[in-house]
Amino acid sequence: MDRLADAYAARHNAKNESERIAANVEIARLEERQANRALGGRITALVQMAWAAPFIIYTFKLVVWDKVLGLGITDPLSPELLSLQERIATLYFGGAAAIGVVRALRK
Repeated sequence: MDRLADAYAARHNAKNESERIAANVEIARLEERQANRALGGRITALVQMAWAAPFIIYTFKLVVWDKVLGLGITDPLSPELLSLQERIATLYFGGAAAIGVVRALRK
């Protein structure tokens, strides 16, 4: 937070336009970093990827290997796993959309 305050101070104390532009760029960078942290940041993204990876692999095998290439038969998911896959897909893509909406509203 101190770095953001310093960037605002640098913009206020800028002696010329290039210093003001540099301060504005730094402010935008720091505000973006702060917004990403508020929305979860890298750790949340890694957890989302770890949860989604098995279902991505399963779906890829089902669609490409079994259906497109006709090289195999994949067992269907149990109703519980199918429900979990649907929820993960909804949250994964819906979460990304929600983040986009939040960022758009903040501007």
